[in-house]
Amino acid sequence: MDVFKSVCEFLIAPAGIVSLCFVLSFFLIALGRRIGKYLLVMGIIAFFAFSSSPLSVTLLGRLEGKYPPLLDPKGVGKVDTIVVLTTAAWKDTGIPVTSQVAESTVFRLLEAIRLFDLIPGAQVLLSGGPLDSERQNIPVSQIVGDLANTMGIPVEKITLETNSTNTYENAVEVKKILGQKPFILVTSASHLPRAVAVFKKLGLSPIPAPADFRVLRLGPQVPVSKGEMLKEVIATLPSSTHLTHSERALHEYVGFMWYWVRGWI
Repeated sequence: MDVFKSVCEFLIAPAGIVSLCFVLSFFLIALGRRIGKYLLVMGIIAFFAFSSSPLSVTLLGRLEGKYPPLLDPKGVGKVDTIVVLTTAAWKDTGIPVTSQVAESTVFRLLEAIRLFDLIPGAQVLLSGGPLDSERQNIPVSQIVGDLANTMGIPVEKITLETNSTNTYENAVEVKKILGQKPFILVTSASHLPRAVAVFKKLGLSPIPAPADFRVLRLGPQVPVSKGEMLKEVIATLPSSTHLTHSERALHEYVGFMWYWVRGWI
């Protein structure tokens, strides 16, 4: 099942789509099929589209702009629980704990710490089970909890949810712990639309707190010189950053549709 999931995730990712177009086109061209040339052109167009800023920024920006940042938690009432959805972490005593946690989870944890400092008596609930039980049967939330404690959150203020392996299971397990109690939900801004939909489907009351913004940072900048205009033009050209943005966005759009089909949204 994990292998099938990995294959599917690769095939729906921009890199997978482009790679598939190229491989099939070369195979068909070798067989003398004209359609292979068209497929090759489609692959080239797809590569430039996914790896350039107009498409990648639009795709990801629509997700990140769904919920506004929770800059001041005072406006949400008496809510003292901060739920953080974790992504990935690997236990390795040979490196510091700050390097054992995936980048997205670090950004989410930083936002949770900021909110924790602003909310008197706050508690932090870290949600995430083992990333790969066959290789490392250590819950991701446990490793992230170690990092949270290192960064100043007392152990007694941290609760670990250690069973979930995806967003739907996050919601199911959090509901077992919190019941109908409202809480602040921290996850990546692009992941928040799907996460909020899942939690609400289960009758929970999450208060969105987006973190890990990638394209919606300071908004569009107005170039004031020819040098800045040139930099803006160069920034729209194909790059690995834009390709990553497209991959992240496409993962969420497909994930949302899959969750809808499963009845989880």
